[in-house]
Amino acid sequence: MTLALALAAALSLVGPARADGADNWARYKARFIAADGRLVDDSADDVSHSEGQGYGLVLAAFNDDPETFARLWAWTAANLEVRGDHLAAWRWRPRDNPHVRDKNNATDGDLLIAWGLAEAGKRWRKPEYTAQARRIALALSREVVFPTVFGPALRPGVYGFGPDDSLDGPVVNLSYWVFPAMEALANVAPEVDWRGLEHSGLALYDAAKFGPYALPSDWIGLKGGVAPAQGRPPVFGYELIRAPLYLAWGPPEAKSRLVALTKSWLGASGGAPTVINVETGAITQSFADRGYRALAALARCAVQGEKFPPELLEVQPERYYSATLHMLSLTALRVRYPQC
Repeated sequence: MTLALALAAALSLVGPARADGADNWARYKARFIAADGRLVDDSADDVSHSEGQGYGLVLAAFNDDPETFARLWAWTAANLEVRGDHLAAWRWRPRDNPHVRDKNNATDGDLLIAWGLAEAGKRWRKPEYTAQARRIALALSREVVFPTVFGPALRPGVYGFGPDDSLDGPVVNLSYWVFPAMEALANVAPEVDWRGLEHSGLALYDAAKFGPYALPSDWIGLKGGVAPAQGRPPVFGYELIRAPLYLAWGPPEAKSRLVALTKSWLGASGGAPTVINVETGAITQSFADRGYRALAALARCAVQGEKFPPELLEVQPERYYSATLHMLSLTALRVRYPQC
């Protein structure tokens, strides 16, 4: 047997890279999760935030890693659960004293934390995790859910996004509709109108179609209609890059919205993930990191059954946000789209 044939035979025994590779999680942990359970955002002055801790909890649960999960939750509970209402302060800065200076929450971070706790409680039969997920879910229902013509909607935070906080308020952000979190939390807090929240998010996707590519903007003002929020860049950008992930991992009714969004977003740039000015249609920036390309590949898999590129099955932790979206895209691929 030649050396080339021998190498080919050896590789065939090892098999191709897989979406559930434990080495991806090991690399991610080593790169971003400190020994005390703090998930570090290396692209933002090494801060930590409720979004990152929530993503870490979700990934630890889906990677069946109770030890890392316990460290993440212990740090989160000790350092971010400081408001007194079971919601988390949104940001912790290592160089500030005190480390938390703004105690406002971030609704997506709270949804992610609660989702991770609900998943962990179910997987490992930990009622204390389930109970905490329920407390957070009920707090969200009390503090950030508000009525709209679309149904019950989510304020991005308890403060700063209401009708009196800006000329076009209330202001919402569709990337805060974390559909798989809502599905999980329906089992721990069934009295919350999660279906109503799902439907309002999907209705907003239908209504928020701006400019030549009919795309939503990261931030949306609801006063007198639906429009890109005033005072913020009118872009489909770093916030809504998560939208295809949550729609692909969402309820069956999300499929038609994902089809339309994927066609508009990727069609505007010939298939490459980009930041787009929704009012003019101009591409203002490329999402170059592998994690963003993995998210676009997940969208194409969910919409048209396109095979996931083998080279994107391996996560190379570049920066916190792109690496995290890469890990989540592979998780969604594993649990929802194994055929790709």
